[in-house]
Amino acid sequence: MAEDEIKVSPEISQIIKEIEELKIQGATAVAESSFEGIKLYIEGYDKSDVHRDVFLADVEKVGLKLVKARPNEPLARNGLKYLLNTFKIQNPGLNDIDEMQGKLTGIMDGFLELLKKAKSKIVDVGIKEFSTLNGVLTHCHSSTVENVLKGIVEKKSKGEWFSILATETRPRYQGRITAKNLTEAGLEVLMIVDSAVTSFLSGDWKASDISGDWGDWDIPVDGVFIGCDQINFNGDTINKVGSYGIALSAYYSSKPVYVVGTILKMDPSTVYDHPKIEMRDPKEIWEDAPDKLKLINPAFEIIPREFVTGGFVTEFGVLKPDDLEKALNDNYDWMW
Repeated sequence: MAEDEIKVSPEISQIIKEIEELKIQGATAVAESSFEGIKLYIEGYDKSDVHRDVFLADVEKVGLKLVKARPNEPLARNGLKYLLNTFKIQNPGLNDIDEMQGKLTGIMDGFLELLKKAKSKIVDVGIKEFSTLNGVLTHCHSSTVENVLKGIVEKKSKGEWFSILATETRPRYQGRITAKNLTEAGLEVLMIVDSAVTSFLSGDWKASDISGDWGDWDIPVDGVFIGCDQINFNGDTINKVGSYGIALSAYYSSKPVYVVGTILKMDPSTVYDHPKIEMRDPKEIWEDAPDKLKLINPAFEIIPREFVTGGFVTEFGVLKPDDLEKALNDNYDWMW
């Protein structure tokens, strides 16, 4: 049976739809929801006279429907790979479907715990390495970037300055999530339109140019911190559209760019296959655009490794692009 021919319940179809429509967004949320869908499938599986290999094949097919709902989410795909590979290694002779269901659920929970610990370690690395910074620029929304920035502020002495520039991140304005969360956490946040990034990074703007109480401070940008949806095998990375221009501007403004994300987001298939970039509905850009106007709405873009001048902030430290392959092989060899 081909992957697209397997039938799924309305509940699982709804999860897939919500991932596709960005009602569920963010790599971690997509992975968690994909596992939720797999759990629903195995709980409702018809176990009568089914061989283990058929059951596992069906689980994989449903899993693929979920993790492929958005093309640039390797974390979810790696989670499915972890699930199947780990189960087969740990349970080579297990044939009872009831027991297999329990084992599979436990492995999924184990992967999410692995991810949780990885993200916690990234925050520890960020606090250790960047507590002397006075301000950063960030684009789009990443819960891990948020937690790193909160940790930096918590470590600073009372009264020490730390500010954040956050982009709107059009067309769906995910930057507002970042700005809202960090503002509510008590951090100093200034939001700018995406097209103002270059002039801010070049240092053209001063506090006196802006309304609001910024005291006598200029607006410091000591570095750029962005999340990532995918890390390619060669050290390029994929993040929200606009990230390439920000990284390019930072490169020529001598501002280091740091990509914050777990090695679990690496996609080994990119060693031989160029990644496909997700294209979104043009109506996200302009709901009532003229009929003959052609619109293109890429969700992501590739940031060349050369522009990741600061490095990748990972659970294994701040790594240069050349260090990623070794970190993958040393810690997550099951990903192959």
